[in-house]
Amino acid sequence: MSSRNRLIQRLFFSASFAFIALIHSTSQSAGLAITHNGAGGAWIWDLVIAAIVLIFTLASGALSFAAMRQWRGKWSISAGLPMGVLAIWCLTIVIAKIQSPESHTLWPFEIFAWAMLNMVYMVGVMTIKRILEKEMS
Repeated sequence: MSSRNRLIQRLFFSASFAFIALIHSTSQSAGLAITHNGAGGAWIWDLVIAAIVLIFTLASGALSFAAMRQWRGKWSISAGLPMGVLAIWCLTIVIAKIQSPESHTLWPFEIFAWAMLNMVYMVGVMTIKRILEKEMS
């Protein structure tokens, strides 16, 4: 296994650990939200929104991850930058949640905002890469 693949695996496991720690730190407040919304049918919409956020975030991360594995050199680094930003942001959220459980109450939407910005960023990088490759050939 190359050092590049090991680095990618370490980044993936680090991000997974940070995400699990984040979910664990907010599980108590999430339980309160479910009991408040459990009286009506609002919990279904909460679940739908959570699923949409999760799906788009995973798709956005998969786009960066795939580009990072496919491209070589500086292009691979440019595809990996958003993953580094996500790791730093998740670490920031986890540390803030540990210090004060009331902080970052809308953390799923912060991660969703990263996903949308990452999509725009990746489209821009892919477009620039394609233009430069056409000019060189």
